[in-house]
Amino acid sequence: SKIELFQRSVETPLLYGHFSMSASHLGKTPLDIAKLRDAVRKRLPELLDTVRGKKGLILDPQLTGPLSLIAEISILKDHGVEKIYHLDDNILDTDCKNLIYICRPKLKYMKYIAAQIRKDRQDTSKRIEYSLFFVSQRTMLCERILEEEGVLGDITLGEFAMEWIPFEDDLISMELDNSTWKELNLFLFFSLSIKDGDTTAIHQAAKSLMKLQQIYGLFPRIIGKGDSAKALADMLIRMRREQAVVEEVSSSTSRQNPSLLNSLSTHIDQLVIIDRNVDLYTPLCTQLTYEGLIDEIFRIKHSFVEVDPSLVGTAPAPGQSASAQPAAAPAGASAAVAAGKKKNYALNSGDKLFSQLCDLNFAVVGGLLNKIAKRINENYEERHQAKTMAQIRTFVDTGIAEEIMSQTITDEFNRMLETQQNLVAGVDSNSEVDYIEELIDKQEPIVKVLRVLCLMSLVQGGLKAKVLEHFKREIIQASHISLTTVFNGLLTCEIIQTYGYEHIQTLYDLERLGLFNVRTSSNASRAAYANVRRTLRLIVNEVDEHNPADISYVYSGYAPLSVRLVQCAVQKISAGHAGGSVPGIGLLVNVVGGGSSGTIGSNNTASQNGGQDKSDKTTVSGWKGYEEILKLLPGAAVDEVQTVEAKNEREAKATAARAKRSLGSHHKKTTIVFFLGGCTYTEVSAIRFLAQQDEGVRDYLVATTQMINGNTLLESVIQSTPFDRGESVEQV
Repeated sequence: SKIELFQRSVETPLLYGHFSMSASHLGKTPLDIAKLRDAVRKRLPELLDTVRGKKGLILDPQLTGPLSLIAEISILKDHGVEKIYHLDDNILDTDCKNLIYICRPKLKYMKYIAAQIRKDRQDTSKRIEYSLFFVSQRTMLCERILEEEGVLGDITLGEFAMEWIPFEDDLISMELDNSTWKELNLFLFFSLSIKDGDTTAIHQAAKSLMKLQQIYGLFPRIIGKGDSAKALADMLIRMRREQAVVEEVSSSTSRQNPSLLNSLSTHIDQLVIIDRNVDLYTPLCTQLTYEGLIDEIFRIKHSFVEVDPSLVGTAPAPGQSASAQPAAAPAGASAAVAAGKKKNYALNSGDKLFSQLCDLNFAVVGGLLNKIAKRINENYEERHQAKTMAQIRTFVDTGIAEEIMSQTITDEFNRMLETQQNLVAGVDSNSEVDYIEELIDKQEPIVKVLRVLCLMSLVQGGLKAKVLEHFKREIIQASHISLTTVFNGLLTCEIIQTYGYEHIQTLYDLERLGLFNVRTSSNASRAAYANVRRTLRLIVNEVDEHNPADISYVYSGYAPLSVRLVQCAVQKISAGHAGGSVPGIGLLVNVVGGGSSGTIGSNNTASQNGGQDKSDKTTVSGWKGYEEILKLLPGAAVDEVQTVEAKNEREAKATAARAKRSLGSHHKKTTIVFFLGGCTYTEVSAIRFLAQQDEGVRDYLVATTQMINGNTLLESVIQSTPFDRGESVEQV
């Protein structure tokens, strides 16, 4: 029978046309990232086949998007799935005899499932078999909740490993919740042990990184910065040892399913772990690359963006032109267009125009699209007769760029941008306080207010006690009176609603997370950021966005601290001797190239190193030489070298030979940069810029727990108000 989507799942990208182009752009690098997709893709039919007959599939709403990048709708149909639902607090009225739940181990989901089972019990005519598969691992706490709800005996439990979702050949994500960073740092705040680590993002990240080592071989070196990065590195090393014991005991199994855990990778030179807590400045700044601004304005979800249906024609099937399609689109898609609802559009390198634009500073994008825009304006109605997917994509990209431009030219956008850039540049001014007060008076969304407030607190090492208490009152109070003088001289008053007492908890959590603190008398943290800013040259005054020579182009003058650290670890950028305030560390000079030393942005490496070949960049020495800089940043530093034990040498040689055959004899090394707690699209663009600098010598693979921006980072902390929950004034 025809696949039906639950009424509440209309936002999911799990709709017909998206699947035909979901992975055609993958697998074009020596690592062959498509392998990661195929591994998960293979497990899904196996999971579905554990339940015989026709079945209904009930998905965690946060997993629908990632699954759509893994499996076509036809795979689900071929393995007995008749209906697909979203898992929420609504009781399903279904005639399916088998229900399969796939969700992350969250307590609220256990309660939803228990409520459904108890409801079905009331109808004695129903005989439903329930199965629950946890992504990626079941937890004792969830099992306890099911037991307390009285339904544990009615449901079969299992696990569904979904370690990585490949977006691009150089970008993979675990697609964890946006609350991951918050949970990681509250975990550290309370100084809890990791003995129950199976419920933490650190444990999930370790398992996912272990999967990479099983496929590609051991990371020869693991370096990182931050307390969570240290915990992750320690867990990785422990897991490797535990796995070695398991393989030694189960020697027959390991021979049948050999992994590369007993040999160093012949292709990956190191893993760099960046704890998000080390650099919170970057995500709080507004992203200025094309893809970054799409995320800021439209919100990219699992590589899809919602756009106006007028921008998107019905996607042609493979080998079929748009004009050859049937007049009637699938029911779900046509209904969405008819109702004027947003449509999901895939953003990936399969779109050639998007791949050219995504990493550019938006100041450049307008000029590149100018000729296309002129042609489209002259023949606007052509969008209805677009013949190919390439033509459709051109219209979509142009439409998106025009919408972004309409917002970036506003005074509001540029005022926010100016305030952020002044803060990260260390410009002393009281205008930031005035601007935040103005945002509050205008009743701008609280996430917009907090984004500036938290950035100010971070770069200044906290706020003055008087200023902090003032903003607490402004945010928390339920209402205040605004006096307005009108033209006739009369004074009128207006009661302005602000953000409410619910945000007492919001501000408390921000304090615990280190984002909203009172300035200490020592001012140590303020001095620390200023020293890091100068030492790593985070601010570049003159940036050519059209011909960038440094990663700072992605923020029009601010270089992401996280990526500067990657440069320190990988490119071994050198410090000039300009008298920095940190003992033994000079300022990085000539950031945009042309200096007499091997500085950031300089491509003259060979001549600057006595004729040394560029290939010397592949030499890995960890954090050596940057110890003093790392001391200025929060958290522990990690530098671990992995070796193969002598007792496995024979097997290691055999495994290495297999690795060479499978990966080929490609001479370039790949550095994996893993963001623990989330990564922005602009940071991805900056690392791609490093890849261009190291072209022919080194590739980069960006891995992350999830994609974030400043809004999604803070939204996980912000408490919802009655109005956010959709309650009326009468209900409040």
